[in-house]
Amino acid sequence: MAKRRDKNRSPVETMPGGMEAVKHASKDELDSLAKRIGQKAEQLNISAQEYLADKFAISTTESHEWTLKSHKKVVLTKAHIPFERLADDTYVNEQLNGRDQSGLTPESLKEIRRTIKMQQFFPAIGYIDEAGKINTLDGSRRRKACLLEQVGLDYLIADEAISHEDAKQLARDIQTAKEHNLRELGIELLLLKESGLEQKEIAKQKGLSAAKVTRALQAASVPSAMIAVFPDYSLLSHPEYRLLLNISKDLESKSLPLSGLVEEVFNEREKLDLSLSNEEIKEALLKLFTDFSKSMLSKPKLKKAVVTELAQFNKANQFARKKVKDDTFSYEFRRMNKEVQLALDEAIAEVLAQHQEQF
Repeated sequence: MAKRRDKNRSPVETMPGGMEAVKHASKDELDSLAKRIGQKAEQLNISAQEYLADKFAISTTESHEWTLKSHKKVVLTKAHIPFERLADDTYVNEQLNGRDQSGLTPESLKEIRRTIKMQQFFPAIGYIDEAGKINTLDGSRRRKACLLEQVGLDYLIADEAISHEDAKQLARDIQTAKEHNLRELGIELLLLKESGLEQKEIAKQKGLSAAKVTRALQAASVPSAMIAVFPDYSLLSHPEYRLLLNISKDLESKSLPLSGLVEEVFNEREKLDLSLSNEEIKEALLKLFTDFSKSMLSKPKLKKAVVTELAQFNKANQFARKKVKDDTFSYEFRRMNKEVQLALDEAIAEVLAQHQEQF
């Protein structure tokens, strides 16, 4: 029985050299289509580029060859990624980008969110990875702001992978970006420290003072649970990071749960005046951390009861023991028969009767 021919497949494809012929014909057809679109757009007095942008929801403009800091040459194309595709088609690798994404809260992006809808002076920078998505090396604050405000974002997209250092230098060449805060710098330096570098080597490699490296690493060492309480932790200074770090260490030294402190501060944060600025909220939260931690640390540590086993048993869950805690003691028995219970009752009654005059 003859096989049924695929209706969507041309008979030419099955002939020797047929596939190549079909590909060439398709390319010619596509070129012809592009030419016709241009002609029709000219007749209608509209931009063919704008028409395609509207139809396919993405626009590209000029491309330029750039020489990067590493002397590597790449082609950068400026493109606008619409809001509808921004979350799916772009992403941020925190290690490459260097900015702590958990710190990009709506409050911390208040300034950029006010203007991102009206103007975008500087594009984000990234490259297309093997999966076809744009790895955002610079501009994660703008990307997050666009996602919050539901607007598209301009990108400079490299035609191949570029390093974090090259992207940062490129950003400095075309814009004045907000510097990474002390904690973000510390997170970046921690990666170098974990790779085996000493702090002196890190300072030399990054062109930083030894003191700056120490401060940044301290800021990065503050538990994330504490940092998450602040709407905009980039406002924290080094002394304030150090305060939080010392509080966490003090609690740890006394085996007190940090989660309990964070929960107390979170609960009180909900009661703060919504009209306060981020700076005022920061000051209020620091005071709450200080006050609640002092309260926790000043409470006397509860003593554990001292347990003494009075006998050994073969049966599971059977015991006879004495518990002593401060000036209180008790006897506990389990799985004793009635005869033993009565004997214990009589012994206790007899001892109490003998010492009745001491009570």
